[in-house]
Amino acid sequence: MDRQYWDSLADNYEENLLEISREDLEGALADELSALRGEDVSVADLGCGPGSLLPLLVRYFNNVIAVDYAERLLNQARRRCRSRKVRFASYDLSEGRKLPFKVEVVCCINALIDPDRNKRAGMLRSLRSVMQKKGVAVIVVPALESVFHVYHTLRMIRERAGGMDGLGLREAERMLRAEVQSFSDGIVRVGGTLTKYWLREELITCLKEQGLSVQRIRKVEYKWSEEIVNPPEWLNEAPPWDWMVLCEKSTAKLSGERSN
Repeated sequence: MDRQYWDSLADNYEENLLEISREDLEGALADELSALRGEDVSVADLGCGPGSLLPLLVRYFNNVIAVDYAERLLNQARRRCRSRKVRFASYDLSEGRKLPFKVEVVCCINALIDPDRNKRAGMLRSLRSVMQKKGVAVIVVPALESVFHVYHTLRMIRERAGGMDGLGLREAERMLRAEVQSFSDGIVRVGGTLTKYWLREELITCLKEQGLSVQRIRKVEYKWSEEIVNPPEWLNEAPPWDWMVLCEKSTAKLSGERSN
């Protein structure tokens, strides 16, 4: 996914990528950020997109760095949040370079979605490079388990309601196979774009390999209407979700890493 791709996404960003800061049912992300707040605590939003998280960040932090690679998305973010607390910067995070700043809190919200494994690893290296020694990263990613949960729920709707609601077995199998391009790699077609979805254990293992130790993992739940058109009124439990992790730098030194 290059700059041209992300720029092309700018016009329909909200349609293609769920804006967690707006759709988070239980306020899980806001809770975590509120707990990390502080007058002297700086935060970076890596892969900030059109800036949907920035109004929340300026509420809790006085120094905010918003980073993205797409100029059109950065321009949208500038218009969305004009606070003097925010500084904007353009970097290609997928290159894995060390960025020229350090912060206490790093946010990476639905940005680790490139189907290219190497580019995702590069983003995590860039993320780790900006973390203070005792810094914290808040990472949200699409949950692959949730995709299967949605299709299973559509099957249950058909069985419970009958008629044309939900999906029959063959239809669900056909649609699932069309949407999930790779079950083993977790690559899902979203709005025509191949997007990485994560298994819980896969995410924990990947972060560990990049020198990040998971301290807590929880669900960020969102409304059924984001996945199912006109969901039945009785469908109000076990909603779809993304994974959110809080992690710190692990004490183990990565291969090739120099001491500060």
